[in-house]
Amino acid sequence: MSEIEEVQEQMKADMEAMKDQMTTMMEAMISMKKMMEVNTAAVATTSATTEVDPTHPSGINQVSCPVLDMVGQRGKALGSMSGPYFA
Repeated sequence: MSEIEEVQEQMKADMEAMKDQMTTMMEAMISMKKMMEVNTAAVATTSATTEVDPTHPSGINQVSCPVLDMVGQRGKALGSMSGPYFA
């Protein structure tokens, strides 16, 4: 076998090895894509079920809303916005 033929045979072998490596990488990438799609679907499902209705009283941020004065029976104040903590 001449030197040229030996080089050609080595190139063929190298190309086959590269094809196998590329096949393995493609399979790994497809597997990762499927996992990402499953995770995205799971996150979307979770997000949809935990979404808060801003018009519902439980959806209002109670910390940012001060407690208003409330009047109980016989006009007795139950809560007040005055005092040492409210200036």
